Amino acid sequence: MVSTAFAPLAQVTAQGIGHDDLPFVVVPHPVGDRDHALIEQRGAAIAAACAHALTTPAETLAREVHAHPFPLPDAVMPR
Repeated sequence: MVSTAFAPLAQVTAQGIGHDDLPFVVVPHPVGDRDHALIEQRGAAIAAACAHALTTPAETLAREVHAHPFPLPDAVMPR
């Protein structure tokens, strides 16, 4: 699980260690808020995303990972 602010870094790190298909649940950044209804809504969405990641076949998750890349910000220089 990673917030949207760190999703590109998580993806690059996974690729760097040879796990290009590693799925991870992306949650809104920042996660916290003062609105309790919004927190409940986000929590339900996060729980559903976690359940999806834990119950979906690996081949399907791999296709989903490749279909939704998280591009690095323009300020990051590739190595």
